[in-house]
Amino acid sequence: MSVSFGKGKIGSFALVILLTFGFGWLAYRFIKTETIPLKSSPPPKPIIISRTEWGARPLALNAPEEFGTFDAQINPEGVLTYPDDLDTVLNTIVVHHSAISNASPAGIQELHMDRRGFADVAYHFLIDADGTISEGREINIRGAHVQGFNTGSVGIVLIGNFNETEPALAQIDSLEKLVDYLRYAYEIRYVAGHRDYPNQSPDGTECPGDNLYPLLPGLARTLGMKYGIDGYIVPEWVR
Repeated sequence: MSVSFGKGKIGSFALVILLTFGFGWLAYRFIKTETIPLKSSPPPKPIIISRTEWGARPLALNAPEEFGTFDAQINPEGVLTYPDDLDTVLNTIVVHHSAISNASPAGIQELHMDRRGFADVAYHFLIDADGTISEGREINIRGAHVQGFNTGSVGIVLIGNFNETEPALAQIDSLEKLVDYLRYAYEIRYVAGHRDYPNQSPDGTECPGDNLYPLLPGLARTLGMKYGIDGYIVPEWVR
C-alpha cells in the first residue's frame, strides 16, 4: 500500500512515522506553551530606585479620589494598607504604559496627585526607557491603576506611548526581571495588561499600547506564570 503526494509516493510505514512525529510535535508545543509550572528558583532582586532617591511626595490622605483611610463599609475607596501578608493578598501583576514620553516618576506622581486626585502615584513600579526601575506607591498599599480591580493588583508602568513606538529592549528586560522577582517574592501567578480588564472607561482603554500588549503572554510563559485576569479575587466587602 502507498499514498500519493503529488507525483511522489510514501509507503505506509513512512506515513505512520510522519503522523506520529507530527502529533508528537503538536503535543509538545501544547505542553510547552500551556502547562508550564510556576518557577521555584529565587531570582535576584533588580536594582530599584527608592521613593526617597527620586524625591517622592508623601501619601495624601485628603486626596479627592482616595479620601481618607479605607473602611470596608463606609469608605471602600479610601487608602488601603493591606493588613495581611502580601503573598496572601497580591494575585496579579498588571502592565501599563504611561502614554506620554520622557516622564519622570516625580512628573507622573504630580499628574496623578494634582490632576487626577489620587493619594499617590497610581502604580507600584515605573520603568524608564533606559530600563531604570523606580519604586512608585509602596507595594503594601493598594494602587489606583485598574478601576474596580485594584485590590490585590500590582501596577507596573513602562514610560512611553507604545501605540506610537516600540518599548526599548532595556525596558522589556527590566520588566521581565521585575516580574520574575515579584512572582517569587509574593507568590504571584498571573500577569495581565490593563486593557484586559472591563469597564476601564466608557470606551475601554488601549493601555499598554499595541506594541507592548502582544508581548505580555510570552512574558508570562517565559516566567511560568498564567496570563489574564482569572487570578483576580473579588474583595470580601463587595461579595
